[in-house]
Amino acid sequence: MRIDLEFLKTFVNLDLARDEIKELLASLGIEVDEIIPGDVSTVFGVEITPNRPDWLSHLGIAREIHAKLPQLPLTIPEYGDTHNAVGEGGEAVEIEIESSTDCRRYTGCVVNNIHPDPSPARTIRLLEALGLRSKNQVVDASNQVIMAIGHPIHMFDLDKLEGGKIVVRRAKPGETLRLLDDREVELSRDDLVIADARKPVALAGIMGGAETGVTESTRSVFIESAWFDPVRVRLTARRLGLQTDASYRFERGADVSSTPLALSMALDLMGEWCGKQLNPTGYRDMYPGKRRNTIVEMPADFPSRYTGIDIPRDEAASILERLGFRIGDHSSDIWIVTVPTFRVDIACKQDLVEEIIRIFGYNRILPRIASTVNPVYRPASRRDIRLKAVRNLIANGFHQALHYSFHALEDNRVMDERKDMGVEGYIALRNPLGRDFAIMRNSLIPGLLRSTALNANHGAAAVRLFETGKRFRKSKSAEPLEEEMLSVTAWGEQEPFSWRNSKAVAVDFYYFRAEMEALLKSLGADFILQTKKIPWLKDDCSFSIEINGNSIGWMGCLCEDLTRNAGINGCVPAMEIVLESLLACRGIEKFKLWNRMPMVKRDLSVLVPGDVCYRDLEKAISIHRPGELESYRLFDYYSDTSGATADHSSMALSFYYRHPERTLTGEEVNQIHEKLVETLVSVLKLEPRS
Repeated sequence: MRIDLEFLKTFVNLDLARDEIKELLASLGIEVDEIIPGDVSTVFGVEITPNRPDWLSHLGIAREIHAKLPQLPLTIPEYGDTHNAVGEGGEAVEIEIESSTDCRRYTGCVVNNIHPDPSPARTIRLLEALGLRSKNQVVDASNQVIMAIGHPIHMFDLDKLEGGKIVVRRAKPGETLRLLDDREVELSRDDLVIADARKPVALAGIMGGAETGVTESTRSVFIESAWFDPVRVRLTARRLGLQTDASYRFERGADVSSTPLALSMALDLMGEWCGKQLNPTGYRDMYPGKRRNTIVEMPADFPSRYTGIDIPRDEAASILERLGFRIGDHSSDIWIVTVPTFRVDIACKQDLVEEIIRIFGYNRILPRIASTVNPVYRPASRRDIRLKAVRNLIANGFHQALHYSFHALEDNRVMDERKDMGVEGYIALRNPLGRDFAIMRNSLIPGLLRSTALNANHGAAAVRLFETGKRFRKSKSAEPLEEEMLSVTAWGEQEPFSWRNSKAVAVDFYYFRAEMEALLKSLGADFILQTKKIPWLKDDCSFSIEINGNSIGWMGCLCEDLTRNAGINGCVPAMEIVLESLLACRGIEKFKLWNRMPMVKRDLSVLVPGDVCYRDLEKAISIHRPGELESYRLFDYYSDTSGATADHSSMALSFYYRHPERTLTGEEVNQIHEKLVETLVSVLKLEPRS
C-alpha cells in the first residue's frame, strides 16, 4: 500500500518532516517500509495488517492521524447527492441479486454521453506515484476512488451489456470468462460473477471481463459500487491465482456503507475532469443483506482497569469518537458504543481498549511486574515435563523436529500391529491435501525417518532427532483419542573419525539406550525394559518400556524393511513413549546435598546361565539393594558359543559403596558386598569367578 503525502493532505493537513511522519505512523501500528521522495510529493510504502482493511485508503490513514493529533481536523470532501441527482427516471439497468449473503449491497447508475479522454496531468502523476497506470478518465476515476476511500468500483460499457440487466449470481458449470488482462478462466460453481442477461461479464470483487470493458469507443457506462462476501472473493482469487486492488480489499472486508459514497465520488471526478455536467440516470441501491450495527457495552472505567494505568474518561471517549465510534451517553457508567461499519475487526470491549491505548500511547504503560499473585495459577505439569525432556535432549546433541500431524496410510500401517488396516481403521481427513497427507498419524517415527533420510542424503554424518507432538487413534467412544508423545531416533556416527579414532564408530543400541535411560530417569521414571516382540523393531532388539507393570512405550532398533523403505542404510535405534504417562511418577523435585564421604569400590565376576539376561541381574540388584550401594556398572561381557561354557556368559561388574554421613571401613564394605553377592548367586544361580 502506497500513501501519497500531497493526496493525504486533502483529508488531513499534515505538516511534518518525513521521519516524523514515519514515527507517527509507527506509533499507530502502521509500519513504513520505504520512503520514496519525489519532485511534487513524497510517497510512503506501508505494511497493512490483514485485520485493518480501513487502512487501505488515504481516508483511513488520515482518520488515524486525526485521532492521534486531534489539532489536525479530518476533512471528508463533500460529493453530490447521487440519489437526488439521478432520481428514479431515465435509462436504467435492472439489477438482480440471487443471494444476499454473497452480495449484501449493490449500488449503480448509468452515465451517457461520455468520452474516455486522458485524465488531467495531476491525476496521472498521482496514480503513477501510487503504482497504478493511467488509462482514461473513466477508468482512472475508479482507481482514484479506491485509493481515496478504499472502496472498489467498476465501470461497464453499457452498450455491451445484453438485455439491459445485471445479475449477481454463482457461475454455472462450463461457463468461462475472458478477463481484462486477456486471461481466459474456467469458472466453478463456487465463483461469484456479475452477469448480464446471457453470460458472465465480471468476476465479482476481483476483475472485470474484457468484453464489457471501457474503451475509447465507449459512450455510455454502467457504474457498479457493491459489497461482496470476503470469503467468496478470497476463495476465487486463490483458486485462479489472481490478486487485484479490488480483491485485496474485498477479501479483507469492505465497508458496506460506502457504496453510495464511492459512486458519488466517481461521478464528481468524471464531471470535474471532462468539464461538463454529467446526467446520470437509473440510480439503483439494492440492499438485501442490510447490516446491523455492532454494539459493544463497556464500563466507563474498564480502560483504566484493563490497562492498569489511569486513562481519563473524557480522553477515552474522545479517542473513540475521533476514530469513528459513537457513544450513547458519556456520563453513564456503562457506555453503549456503536462500531462504525468500516471497522470489521471490533467485536468486544477489549478491542475498544486496544484502540484507546493505541492512541493514548503504549509508552504510558509502565514496565513493572504486577504486585498481585494470581490465585488461580496452577503449574502446567504436562508442559513442564515436555520442556524438561526437550532441554535434556538438546543439551545431549539431539535436534528437535516438527512435522505435520497427518501422513500417508502406509505410514500408519507400518507402525501398527494390525498390518491390514484400511482407511476406516484410522482417523482420515475429509479434505486431505494429497495422498501423503490423508491420515492422522498414529506415530511420530515415520516423520523422523523422512527427516533422517533427507539429512543423510545431504551429506550429514550423524542425524539425532526428536519430536514431541500428538498421535491420534480411534477409541471406543465417538471422540478420537489424542496422546502427547515423545519420539527419538539416532543414525550415523557416534564418534567421528579423528586423530583419536582410527575409524568412525557408528551409533548402536547400547549407546542409544544409555542416553534414553538417563533421560527417563531425569524425568522421574523408575522403569524397566521388558523383552517384547514389536513388529517394526528387530527381533533381537525389541523392548517394551514399563512402569509398575504398565507399558508407556517402546525402545529398540527399527527393522531393516522400515529403514530401507525410508532410504536409510544402517542401524536406527528409536524410542517412543507417551509423555503423559510420566506424570504419575513425577515427584516434587528437592535439592540434595552431594555426598562428601569417600566411595569404596568392589568388583564381581560371574558366569551367568544362558536363560538369565542382564535385565534379570539388574532387577535382582534393585530388589536386594543395600542402602550403602550408590551405583554399579557392567564393565566386561564375554560369551563363548563353542567352548565348555557355551551355555553361559561372563559378566563383570563394579559396585560403588558410600555412607551418607561417615566413612565406611573395609570390613563393613566386605560384609555388605559379600551378602549381596550371596543373594544374587542364590537367586539367579550364578557361578562366581576368581
